Amino acid sequence: MTDIQTTTANITADNAPAVRKFTKWRQYYNIVKELAIVDFRKKYHDSTLGYFWSMLNPLLRFGVYHFVFSYLFVSKLHKFTLYLLTGVFFYNFFSDITSSAINAVRSRSRLTKTIYFPRYLLVFSSSLTAVFSFTINVALIWVVVMIFDHVSFYQIFTVVPFVLLILFGTGIGLILSILFVHFRDITEIWGVLLTLGFWLTPIMYDPKYVPEPLANVALLNPIGRILVLLRAYLVYGDVPSLPFFLSTSLLCIGIFIFGLWLFQRYEHRIPEYVS
Repeated sequence: MTDIQTTTANITADNAPAVRKFTKWRQYYNIVKELAIVDFRKKYHDSTLGYFWSMLNPLLRFGVYHFVFSYLFVSKLHKFTLYLLTGVFFYNFFSDITSSAINAVRSRSRLTKTIYFPRYLLVFSSSLTAVFSFTINVALIWVVVMIFDHVSFYQIFTVVPFVLLILFGTGIGLILSILFVHFRDITEIWGVLLTLGFWLTPIMYDPKYVPEPLANVALLNPIGRILVLLRAYLVYGDVPSLPFFLSTSLLCIGIFIFGLWLFQRYEHRIPEYVS
């Protein structure tokens, strides 16, 4: 933790004018990176399978759902295997990025009481840790697509829904983390909501083939909209409509900005409530 304390001390002492803002943001970046690396190592330190569990977990889920909907309740979706694979992996990433953010502030309570730095950096670092864990999963999806399907020019745009999911998940994480400071039950409530959200998100079904009310709910869900973008680029080699792309992007960016605003609004209360 010495590197983090040294970096934050430099931030506190930095009273330079606006021309030195770049240095301050670089110091912020170093804090996020250091915390993310520490969390990543700690997360898999006591695990026998280590990092591979983060890949095996969604793979096992994918295997179960693929068996059920390919042999018991046969799905007629085009390219169902890739459709399901992208849905399971990306929703698992959203679950990871938000669940880890909930306890990001409280787990660093000692740091927040002794050193000043923007507390939202703790949530950013937990998001970065989730991104580290998800990197190999993304590579695995790419390999599966290239081996069993096709390579398309549009697949380079898959970075767009990935970034949107990071922004949306971090925004939700900021909201949850500031709520958790005051309400400990958020962890259990969010676990239930994640399970509900899994079935309301078009992971195993296409919204076009479900009744109208449920289809509307699925496409109001930002994760569902992100998956539509992802599958259009990665699986089907297609381009979504411009209004759909813009509305999805603005929704995810808006959630991130709102989460950051809410967190900063109540950030000053954190030292009073964390223990």
